[in-house]
Amino acid sequence: MAQPIPTFTEADLERVLARDYPPEHCAHLKAVLARYGSESWQREALRVRMACLKCAGGDARQLERYIAVACNDYRDVLAYAEYPAYMKAGSDEEKAAAMRSDWAQLQEWLAQK
Repeated sequence: MAQPIPTFTEADLERVLARDYPPEHCAHLKAVLARYGSESWQREALRVRMACLKCAGGDARQLERYIAVACNDYRDVLAYAEYPAYMKAGSDEEKAAAMRSDWAQLQEWLAQK
């Protein structure tokens, strides 16, 4: 069973940013998010930025921290945001259940109002 890989749009990023942070902070936080993806070796910029937003949970300082982590190794942020249960799973059965759980959790986070 292959793990699902989320796809996001810029509209998703704008909506989550507006949902999780006060309007007066959004311009600064867009600049923070832009720190990841400016280098040619930094892959999947939108996906990683969304992962950072998810990990930060509405905390601006944590968002800056997760962007810094992503700039060092984006896989650390993706794993924590998209596959938290899978990282702890042991058996194949646990991994399959973790994939379903992780996907549901990500979809629920994205759909929050």
